[in-house]
Amino acid sequence: MRFTQPRFFWRQFAAYVALLLVSATIIALAVNRRMEAAWTSSLEKTLRAGCGLLSPYAEEVLARGAAGEIQARVEQLGLDSRLRTTLISTEGRVVGDSHEDPKDMEGHGSRPEFLQAIAEGVGVSERFSHTLGYAMLYVAKPVRRGGETLGVIRLAMPLEEVDAQLAANRMSIVLATSIGLGVALLLGLFVAWTLARPLEDLTRVANAMGEGDYEQRVEFDRNDEFGHLGESLNRIGAEVARRIAAVSRDDAQLRAMLAVMVEGVLAIDESDHILFINDAAKTMFDVELEECHGRSLWELAPISELQGLTKRTRSSSALARAEFDMFRTGKEQVIDAHAAPLQAGDESGLVIVLHDITDLRRLERVRRDFVANVSHELKTPLASIKGFVETLLDGALHDPEHNERFLARIDANVERLNELVSDLLSLARIESQEKSIKRELVDWRPIIEEVRLSKEDLMRRKGLSWGSRGFDERARVMGNAKAMRQVVDNLVDNAIKYTSAGEITVRFEIQGNEGVLLVCDTGLGIPAEDLDRIFERFYRVDRARSREVGGTGLGLSIVKHLVLSLGGRVSVESRVGQGTCFRVSLPMGLPS
Repeated sequence: MRFTQPRFFWRQFAAYVALLLVSATIIALAVNRRMEAAWTSSLEKTLRAGCGLLSPYAEEVLARGAAGEIQARVEQLGLDSRLRTTLISTEGRVVGDSHEDPKDMEGHGSRPEFLQAIAEGVGVSERFSHTLGYAMLYVAKPVRRGGETLGVIRLAMPLEEVDAQLAANRMSIVLATSIGLGVALLLGLFVAWTLARPLEDLTRVANAMGEGDYEQRVEFDRNDEFGHLGESLNRIGAEVARRIAAVSRDDAQLRAMLAVMVEGVLAIDESDHILFINDAAKTMFDVELEECHGRSLWELAPISELQGLTKRTRSSSALARAEFDMFRTGKEQVIDAHAAPLQAGDESGLVIVLHDITDLRRLERVRRDFVANVSHELKTPLASIKGFVETLLDGALHDPEHNERFLARIDANVERLNELVSDLLSLARIESQEKSIKRELVDWRPIIEEVRLSKEDLMRRKGLSWGSRGFDERARVMGNAKAMRQVVDNLVDNAIKYTSAGEITVRFEIQGNEGVLLVCDTGLGIPAEDLDRIFERFYRVDRARSREVGGTGLGLSIVKHLVLSLGGRVSVESRVGQGTCFRVSLPMGLPS
């Protein structure tokens, strides 16, 4: 047998052994006492009977009164009965003894058996005999004749025989008790083992469950309390495992959903320490995961508006909202925060959802600027047209010196309006067809050559030179020829407008899996603070200069949307007074 939990087994077995030993000891002592009492009672009866049998002889001896004859007769009675026989006078003087000379014996008038015999008719005493040197049992009885007490006959028997017999009996008791204890111990060992084995299994399973292993099961099959307890423990383990699996599954799903959310989500306790934070919130606060858990929210985001939001939510126990600006990773972010109470058992906290509405606010600003710019761009030529028309109607129509000049101005403004409407329609069409533009393998070389030829006269008038490099049979990308033609035309036209002298360079490079077209000039350049907004509709770096050189302010916005619709990227690098370089990256196509 192997016991995995020996302490319980040995405790049970030790208690059982102690109980057996105590019980056996009590029983043995009780049996010994009863046997001792029984033997003593038997001896007493024997001595009583002996006194009764010897009384007639004692009466005869005492009646004669001769000391020598009494002693001889008493010695003979002792030999016949094999008991110590003593005759005592009523005064307590020993007149005859079967074992000692009466002359050498002291008076027995104070002996308890003598006194009891005189008083009650029979006297019994058990004591140590100083004369003989060992314990004796004494029985005394008065000797009477005709109502007169002649003396007392006393018989005595040594208790050594009783002790010897009792010792023999004790050995029998000890042997029998030892055999019984041995059998009982074996039985107790078996009982303790049968109790310990299922309890060890129960303990093992309970410990495993306490450590989180709810797949452990009780394996024994018993139809008793242990069996019922094992079945209950198995059911508990299965139910807990099922619930933990369900909670883990729900937790994994929740964490997966929170992880892919673009909104930042975090939970804080009643002391404002972070309990949970998702990736979006970590990105917003520009922190790492190990920096978050257990730390105060205000260490990561010391924002007064956010603190006020949490205080309002706790005081009202209702959903609250706040909007604030936050500067992280060198950029300004506009955050729309919502906070709601969180109750988890006895603990309370808050759940905060952070919406990054920076792009939304930017788009709202772009929309406002777009409406304002469209209105302004339309209002200016319309006002000019209206002014010239009114002037003509007021009489200038018949003035040969001015009417043609006014009509030319009207025609120029109408053309400007036509370009503006055309660009707006083109931009709207591009935005609506961004995902439906057909893409194929396109060679940049004929497109670049076509644009060069179309801009040749304009460049000659402004004294600009043209340069192109890197265009060979590898200059093929996945795109759309018409869209790519419009992109290059807008970029080159923009470079011509803002370059008063120098060179316009168009070159092609292969970078990884992309083909990159670069359109560079040596013109005015763009300030760094305007680079992020250069592709917005109607955005102009220098409005006065832009109107002077012409254009609708939509060209770069059209370029951006066309490139994005082709699955590419567009960017710009510029230095004021040194020139500007636009980069158009499109996926590479393999040469045929």
